[in-house]
Amino acid sequence: MERARKAVGHFVMNAGLNLHDRSAPGTAKVEGNSSTSPAESSTSVASAKVVPQKIAPKKQASSKAVRAKTEPVPEYEALGLRYDPSQLPIVQTLDPTQVDYSEEVYAASVVHGRSVHQPFFHPRTHDIPVANIHFRSHHVKLLNLFTHFATHAASSLGIPTSKVVPLPTQRTLWTVLRSPFAHKKSQENFDRKVHKRAVKAWDADPEVVQRWIAYLRAHAMAGVGMRVTTWERLPLGVGSRNIKTGDDNAENKNLNAPKEILKLGKQIIKNEASGAPSRK
Repeated sequence: MERARKAVGHFVMNAGLNLHDRSAPGTAKVEGNSSTSPAESSTSVASAKVVPQKIAPKKQASSKAVRAKTEPVPEYEALGLRYDPSQLPIVQTLDPTQVDYSEEVYAASVVHGRSVHQPFFHPRTHDIPVANIHFRSHHVKLLNLFTHFATHAASSLGIPTSKVVPLPTQRTLWTVLRSPFAHKKSQENFDRKVHKRAVKAWDADPEVVQRWIAYLRAHAMAGVGMRVTTWERLPLGVGSRNIKTGDDNAENKNLNAPKEILKLGKQIIKNEASGAPSRK
């Protein structure tokens, strides 16, 4: 009987230590002591399980709810901004083949070599042309650099533009004599090439377009010429408004035209009736 009691006590001690070793993850681990009983070790494990898992999440949820109620609206959101200016720029990867991002996200993100990449081309809204710029130069590298600069400037101002369109190269050829008299058949050819590019803009305010053109002229590149064509549109009802709001001192003939025609017709009929011979 004594041997059986010792075996049962040894089994219970090992079971208590195994329960302590198999404690749940994230609980505090209690060092095993041979002087403590299995009941004491099991109670210490149970108390370690209760404290960190049940109380902490409730405190975090309550603090978030209080913070959401008492936190004021940031100034940048009140101004209609999407991002906090103090936390810009944002470090993120932008891939147009995977995610369709907006110009605001593109401008707020860190894009290494931004000036080397193509600008963000704004979509058209009404397809109303407002400007057309032709660039001309004898040097292709300078022409490509300045057109790239112009499209980036338009993208920063929010002007929907087309991509840089290459136009046919204009070539002029001259044939000159190398020496006169007997060596007339010896001639030399010279040519001049004018490379051309075009950028068209749509759906922009005339004032914004004028600022874009003024910016390009202020930063004009030597060796590159520009020819700008702009279209300005008047609002609807301009003709009728000009007719109604005429000079008070001068008589508006357009308003009195129907009355004058009617008056003239009556006078013609009266003259014909008075001057016609009477029939007997």
